[in-house]
Amino acid sequence: MKRWQKAMAAIACSGAILIASGVGADPVHASTFQTQAYAPVVLLQPGQDIPFSVQFTAGFQAKVTNLRTKAVTTIDLSANKTKYMDKGIYQADGKLLRTMDGFTQKLVELVPFRDAKGNLRWMGKQIMWGFNNEDYVAVATSVWNVVDNKPQLLSLTVEKADEDNLPSQEVSINSGFSMRGDSTYVLDTKYADVTGDGVKDQILLIGDKMGFSMNQTAKNLRLVVREGKDHQQTIIPVGKRDQGLLPKLAIADGNQDQVKDILVTMPTAAGNVYSQITWKENRPRPVVEQDQLNNRTVYQPVMGVHGEAVAMRRLR
Repeated sequence: MKRWQKAMAAIACSGAILIASGVGADPVHASTFQTQAYAPVVLLQPGQDIPFSVQFTAGFQAKVTNLRTKAVTTIDLSANKTKYMDKGIYQADGKLLRTMDGFTQKLVELVPFRDAKGNLRWMGKQIMWGFNNEDYVAVATSVWNVVDNKPQLLSLTVEKADEDNLPSQEVSINSGFSMRGDSTYVLDTKYADVTGDGVKDQILLIGDKMGFSMNQTAKNLRLVVREGKDHQQTIIPVGKRDQGLLPKLAIADGNQDQVKDILVTMPTAAGNVYSQITWKENRPRPVVEQDQLNNRTVYQPVMGVHGEAVAMRRLR
């Protein structure tokens, strides 16, 4: 456990907010949802890693090669071409000035999640960088099934990295979180600037559950934001409706103010419940009150490929 996590028990919650309760939900297949299979984070053996190579090529592109299957994905780097020109990697016309190989995170763990159909699956993410660990190039997302403790690869995608929705590299999912009791765990993480100061923050979703299995309802869900600029830490209740099975985070600008917000998806037996938090005047508050956000005649979730909302769309 990180040192700053242990210090959280002493943090005053004077800046915390409580969002009003919500109504309405998205339908979920109850029999699938209520499956009580034991589902911890799965640690992979070295031979189960998916190796990649990353090579910069002419035209502000990177070639990502799966070294097992030899499948190649081309990533467009042109959005950051000024940075690469300043580093002497490219010239303005896209000519590659020197050989540049990136590097890839090893796949060491799989985290359980529920897909859009309610199936229990495991996900692995491997970040790929260019000239240093702040030059995000791509991310490989693998989806697995686990049968008799043996992981089985179901799908693999390689795409340009969405930096705001990559997991924290400092905090492990399902690690214990020091609060008053010993049943609080980290359920999801992100690393993005959500306070609007231009410096990335650590965002954790924490909740209370009994033991290491993640496939159980976590209660008393809260957000923890550790600001990257001054390391100030704030604990934020997600709302009066604050429990879910394998809840997830997504980072998106929900109010079009050019500052990224925190969207929480909380699956329940009755359907998904959502909360969305923004930073205004140096303190957190709801983008929309939780009851209104969960009114399906007013807001509809935009669902990602892995079963969590990535945005909320206003209908009226």
